[in-house]
Amino acid sequence: MVNGSIKSRSPFHTPCVATLHNSEVSIRTVVLRKAIPLTKELRFHTDIRSNKWKELQESNTIGVLFYDPSTRVQIRVKGKAILHFNDEMTSEAWQKTTLSSRRCYLSLASPSSFSAIPTSGLSDEIEHEKFTLVQSEVGAQNFGIVSIQVDTIEWLWLNHAGHRRAFFDYVNNSYSWMIP
Repeated sequence: MVNGSIKSRSPFHTPCVATLHNSEVSIRTVVLRKAIPLTKELRFHTDIRSNKWKELQESNTIGVLFYDPSTRVQIRVKGKAILHFNDEMTSEAWQKTTLSSRRCYLSLASPSSFSAIPTSGLSDEIEHEKFTLVQSEVGAQNFGIVSIQVDTIEWLWLNHAGHRRAFFDYVNNSYSWMIP
């Protein structure tokens, strides 16, 4: 997973994240920004106006699914989300965020808002990337980080000679093989 946070071509760079809202599961793809093995933490950036942010405010239960088709390895992560906004972590990450990535936080309306026309939600100036780093600073007000404290990991290796599956429980500090 560490490679997924630093190598954009890694299949673990864009996992699927699942959240809960009114007993319904919502799933979407995110960009893994940081994986810290020592603290068992994963991080991704998001717009605080997004549905996922609101869902995580209601319930901090979160699931993450990674899959590498070349190795046929699936990793399922379950944990608790910690939301960061307007703090040292988000400030440091925002300063490192590229101009093209900052563009994502400059939409006039909230993500998932409905529109009568196909649109990115950006002004024409921003749409055509005619904005400066200084002008992009307004996007910081919409920038948040979801930090996932990993509780469990299920590892599955799909192989024609026999699948293998393991379970790692970081809450109870245990691990075990599983039937695939």
